[in-house]
Amino acid sequence: MRTTSILGCIAAFGMVLHVSAQTPDWNTGGNGISGGEYLGAAAGSTVPLLLKTVANQPIDFSTANLFRARINPRMTYSSLNSFPNIPADGFTLITPDNGFLGQAPRGPFSRLHLAERGTTGNAEQWGYRPWQKNGITFTGNEDQGYVGQKYRHGGGTGETDMVMQWSDNPGNWKGDRLRFIFTGGYNSTEPTGRKSEEGEEGMRLYPTVDKGINVGIGDFFAGNYIDPVNVADPTERLDVLDGRVRIRQLPDDQEATELTKFLVVDDTPSPSGERGVVKWRYLPPSSNTCDWELNSGSHLLTTAWRVPGTNGNCPDRRWLVGIGTQVPNYKLVVKHDYADQAVSGGVYVDYTGQSSNYAYGLFSDVKPQTGSSLQYPVGVRGNVVGVDGSGYGLQGIVHAGALDGTTDLIHGTSGQAWGPTNGSVLSMSCGAYGESFGQAGGTISTSYGLWGKSSGSGIGDSYGVYAWGRDGSTNYGVYGRASNGTTNWAGYFVGDVNSTGIGYYVNGIFVASDTQFKTNVQPLDDPMSVISQLQPHQYDYLVDAYPQMNFPSGQQVGLLAQEVETVVPALVRATRVEATTDSAGVEVTPAVEYKAVNYAGLVPYLIGAVQQQQQQIAAMQAQLDQCCASNPGMAPEGSGGLKNTPATGELREQHLLIIPNPVADLTTLEYYVPMAGKVVLQVSTIDGKPLATLREEMAEPGAYQYTWNTNKLVPGTYLCTYMLDGAVVVQKAVKVAR
Repeated sequence: MRTTSILGCIAAFGMVLHVSAQTPDWNTGGNGISGGEYLGAAAGSTVPLLLKTVANQPIDFSTANLFRARINPRMTYSSLNSFPNIPADGFTLITPDNGFLGQAPRGPFSRLHLAERGTTGNAEQWGYRPWQKNGITFTGNEDQGYVGQKYRHGGGTGETDMVMQWSDNPGNWKGDRLRFIFTGGYNSTEPTGRKSEEGEEGMRLYPTVDKGINVGIGDFFAGNYIDPVNVADPTERLDVLDGRVRIRQLPDDQEATELTKFLVVDDTPSPSGERGVVKWRYLPPSSNTCDWELNSGSHLLTTAWRVPGTNGNCPDRRWLVGIGTQVPNYKLVVKHDYADQAVSGGVYVDYTGQSSNYAYGLFSDVKPQTGSSLQYPVGVRGNVVGVDGSGYGLQGIVHAGALDGTTDLIHGTSGQAWGPTNGSVLSMSCGAYGESFGQAGGTISTSYGLWGKSSGSGIGDSYGVYAWGRDGSTNYGVYGRASNGTTNWAGYFVGDVNSTGIGYYVNGIFVASDTQFKTNVQPLDDPMSVISQLQPHQYDYLVDAYPQMNFPSGQQVGLLAQEVETVVPALVRATRVEATTDSAGVEVTPAVEYKAVNYAGLVPYLIGAVQQQQQQIAAMQAQLDQCCASNPGMAPEGSGGLKNTPATGELREQHLLIIPNPVADLTTLEYYVPMAGKVVLQVSTIDGKPLATLREEMAEPGAYQYTWNTNKLVPGTYLCTYMLDGAVVVQKAVKVAR
């Protein structure tokens, strides 16, 4: 087979490619290869497969009978980009055609050379440098680049740089860039970004002049796509298109106090090309201005401090200082608009104080001119308008945290009002307003709120003082103490007091009841009828449904206001508990309208009812005594005594029988005494009022009987009670008419 012949030739000649002056037969038209043939070594080959030339000739590769690649023989280029005697042994060229070889030096520039296009405009060698040896050279579209090693001139072994180099064609500046692009899956609907045809650019290096390269960070392709007017290539040595710049490791050297130049950022509005450019300037604005005076030795920056008329055209004490305004109406005015620059306020003081003495974040000292007084002085004033949530005219926050573990006293806001010492009279003196907060990790021995006054028109809910004590072992919403005075009131209230908690009073409650305050005094009319209409109840409060009411849990007893109102309307009033809010003013629980009962007002009715009832009892007792004295029907009929021996099976325990029952005139009470003891037989009305004692004696065990004459009793139901040493048996006796 032909395959065997080819392999035999390769084995015989060691894969030597013959190069001669005359074209051999097999190189004229080529030899066809059928589907089963190949060029290679047999499976049993024990020597390398060699593709080589013996003579100093290149090895060329072609497809479709077109030149594709070349491996140089041992050779030296006489000139490459004006550099003489360039060694090019074994350099490899890969190119679409051999047009590249038609132009000197007619060979690859480095160990691997990837060349695009042919001889047309092939001036790529002008970016070449002799150190471009062990790497990959790229040429095409009249430009050239190289990625690989650069051995240092005069350096020893191991002194090597890795290089990424690119060049432009000479004589015609076209701004070739070195770009870093990231790509992902392609999406034809996205014009920019990693899924676009262009890809997402992370950085580019852009040569501007012969000795300048600007570095741009960001996707400048996408930036130019969005803003083709202001974005093209990086215009500064370092140009950050978007995003923020961070320095992870800041310098910790001492401050260079002798320097006077500072980095600033130009904020000239767009479309100025200077916007965002980092520049330098003096602070103060210039080194020779008299607006501000810099004293580096004393670390002072001052203005407008000299006596009027002593500083020429420069600021003296007559000058006003305006920041953000040209028309200050105070010595110093700071004017700021959030729309100009988004910061949280106009003035911020961050002061680190010393460990002893007083430390002031902001100190204001207002005093009159000599020989005069001030009518409306204000040390510090805060004016807030347009509040939609919670607003504070003046707010103070103090955090306790003494290193020794003990803080004596803190105030959220502290105010002191001092009385006069010149004999004048001060009409009223007030302290201040404040809040005191406890925090986890520490304790407060005692926490207080403050005093306040609320008045004026247009107020919905008005609180003179609102105080809240919580989160402590002992809490006081309001703590008052009065002493060392003629009249002392720890709390004095003109008006109603509404409490949702329990009241505890050590020395009782006194209600104004002086005769001098009253007129048209009359006794209560039939208080018993009022009390009899009131129905006491037992119930449970809806504790969870009404947390703002602070109801106790468990079963309670009392009256229902709506029922009391129908009987004694004067003892019921409608009232309300106000809504509760959190520190931000958000409603936590709503207001509750409800009715309350004046339980103390029921006391006169109870006293009157008891007196009225006692009168009725006295009258009934008199009637009973008269009835019993004149009623022979209550006396025994004969003497009671032991019955005959009880029959077999007769009940042998304490019991009482009425035979007959119902009864017209006479009936017999039979009872059994199981053990010796005191026996008492009594008769009472059905509602328990005693009528008579029929028998009272010491009795031995046995069965007894007693004949009872009911002739004088009116028809009805009566109770017969048999007591034996306190053990009671009761039976009903029904008296019927004859």
